[in-house]
Amino acid sequence: MKIITKILCGMLVCASLVACGSKSPSLKEGISVKDVVNNVVEKAPMQMPMELDDTTVSDLTTINLDDVEEYAITKAMIMNSADITAIVKAKDGKVESVKAALQEMLDTEKNNAYLPDQKEKVENAVLVEKGNYVILLINADVKAAEDAVNECFE
Repeated sequence: MKIITKILCGMLVCASLVACGSKSPSLKEGISVKDVVNNVVEKAPMQMPMELDDTTVSDLTTINLDDVEEYAITKAMIMNSADITAIVKAKDGKVESVKAALQEMLDTEKNNAYLPDQKEKVENAVLVEKGNYVILLINADVKAAEDAVNECFE
């Protein structure tokens, strides 16, 4: 009986460690996706940033807004800049759909980048997942942009 109790206790400890270790990344308390984008724009400035609304997102991207809990996307307002900061929180089970749409947005920028400095920005772009968040960063200082995003996550 003691052996069974020890085995069950050991399994319980292992299960609790696994559960604690698999916490999905989330934004720090009180921080919204818009705050993350603002932090990026502050720490890694963009050329003439413009916040995209629902209509513009629907016109310029293939993101299905029904797959999204919240988002903030800022894009350069001038044609000769590829700068984009996109932070999108996908609904459960929709991360791949959102990531595919942001990949398509990145591919479009790759096809449109005709200036050497913009081609370099696009080639160094970052597209990552953090739990249900999908993040696209196209910026001259993509490292500073990444750091600004990471500051906002737990």
